[in-house]
Amino acid sequence: MSEIMPYNVFDRSCVEIDLDALKHNFEEIKKATTDGAGILAVVKADAYGHGAIEIAKTLIDSGAAGLCLATIDEAVELRKHGISVPMMTLGFTDPSRYKDAVKYDVEQSVYSYEVAKALSDEAVAQGKKLKIHVKLDTGMGRIGFKADGSETEAIAKSCTLPGIEPYGVFSHFAAADTEDDDYTKQQFELFMKQVDELSKMGITFSKRHICNSAGILRFPEMHLDLVRAGIILYGLMPPGCPKPVKEINLKPVMNWFAKVIHVKTVPVGTTISYGRHFEAKRPTEVTTVGIGYADGLSRKLSNGFELVIGEKKCPIIGNICMDMCMVDTTDLETRPNVGDRVTVFGSERSADELAEALGTINYEITCDVGKRVRRLYVGG
Repeated sequence: MSEIMPYNVFDRSCVEIDLDALKHNFEEIKKATTDGAGILAVVKADAYGHGAIEIAKTLIDSGAAGLCLATIDEAVELRKHGISVPMMTLGFTDPSRYKDAVKYDVEQSVYSYEVAKALSDEAVAQGKKLKIHVKLDTGMGRIGFKADGSETEAIAKSCTLPGIEPYGVFSHFAAADTEDDDYTKQQFELFMKQVDELSKMGITFSKRHICNSAGILRFPEMHLDLVRAGIILYGLMPPGCPKPVKEINLKPVMNWFAKVIHVKTVPVGTTISYGRHFEAKRPTEVTTVGIGYADGLSRKLSNGFELVIGEKKCPIIGNICMDMCMVDTTDLETRPNVGDRVTVFGSERSADELAEALGTINYEITCDVGKRVRRLYVGG
């Protein structure tokens, strides 16, 4: 926990967002990125739970070439907070929101002629030119023009509509964070072949991009004009990712803390929490912590997962409640007091531990930290 953040600035729970760690990570990513390739910062999903506005400002100051969002609302919010750099939505925008996409100059992913035509009509109606990024499906199977040559004409037709500027072309790796390099190379070959076919027809793009976080770390020969940095910005590695080509020193940006709100000792036989799934087998010091599943601490962590108090891991006992949970602090050498700090994850203990306990990935852990958990920014 940063020395500049006193405990009295939050009441129950908070996440400390270390902007200096964020800047450090960006510099590390720059070192791993091929010269000439710009870095798009992925700040969708409220910057993976870190708070998109402050994160975006810091990354822009650090040299990000632009921002990637998931929804038009995410982009409009940033525009309304004075952020003017290029930004794009990576996936679907409902046609009812094309007006905002053009109005706020939010570059759009185009993956069908119908999408391109509707965007063209809106841009013409507003008397503006909208930059688009043609999305190619090279093997992810979500959205995108097929990259097998069967939709080349449709792509070319989309790129020559009025009010449209075919600025970017991109795809997304499905397995760059696994040992299946052959599939990643196959995706890249399909991507480059399709881009080449379009070039022969006179359709060219200023920016080509395909590398996600794992792609940045493992395939420098595929960096092209832009790369899209996501989870590594926040100091976490893509789960299961093989060793990077270049060593990279990442620092966790998010530290999640809570407070001790009550301490008591109960006799043998006392049951704890809903359902009475924990029964004290010894006189037990029960420490109640001001955090629950409404804050994002999954109820699946009940009865066994450990929170850190006084640098020691203490097991949660009983079911996690909506707003509180209880831990066994009987074995602590120093008795906890009301107001003491409790660590869920961060620089002292990785979010990957929670992910492993829940059978999920670290992306979900940071994204799930609830909105009512106060974000406190330090450094930067």
